[in-house]
Amino acid sequence: MNILPGLSSFTRVLLLLAVVAWGARAPAASAPQSAAPPALLKGPANWRFERLTIPPGFAPDIKWTGVEEARFAPGMFDPKATNYFTYVLAVSVDVAAPIKAADLKEFLDKYYRGLSTAVGREKGLTPEAAHFDAEVAASKTEPAAAGRFTAKVPFIDTFTDGRKITLHLEIAVLPNQETKKTLLVMLTSPQAKDAPIWKELRAMGRSVEKP
Repeated sequence: MNILPGLSSFTRVLLLLAVVAWGARAPAASAPQSAAPPALLKGPANWRFERLTIPPGFAPDIKWTGVEEARFAPGMFDPKATNYFTYVLAVSVDVAAPIKAADLKEFLDKYYRGLSTAVGREKGLTPEAAHFDAEVAASKTEPAAAGRFTAKVPFIDTFTDGRKITLHLEIAVLPNQETKKTLLVMLTSPQAKDAPIWKELRAMGRSVEKP
């Protein structure tokens, strides 16, 4: 993929998938929209920004439609970095019905299985589909708050060397009855929940929930 040296590994994979999908399916296949200005995740500026449509090209079986914005921490794809695989997703989906733990599990399984498989295909890595089995539960830290979940996602990092990691997520589900859409704010890191990075992640999450 060195023909696109200015783009991140994530964006290059999405571009490749979009080109392949264009020839095999309808032109509606997802493609990165990083040129669009951030509407949800407006900072911090040193966290790389990317935007794509839902379902993404690497997971076309996701049932929801919408838009995703992502902010990747510096060192996102460096296994030796403190902020390895740490990022925030803000996903606006065209869903008015309540989103429950089972719906989030289905989304996470398909999203991360598709992502790992698509990236691995470039490198001759074939992750086992059964490995991607997320655990999603109502948040215990905010028992009175509806729409708060935690998750653990087994992931195979085909962006680097195919290592197995566990991603910890804190998820806020924010429905909007006027627009008939639901915003999902997903804070993600393999670091323990008491690691300093979670303070920054939670601050970013609050900025999206209450702009």
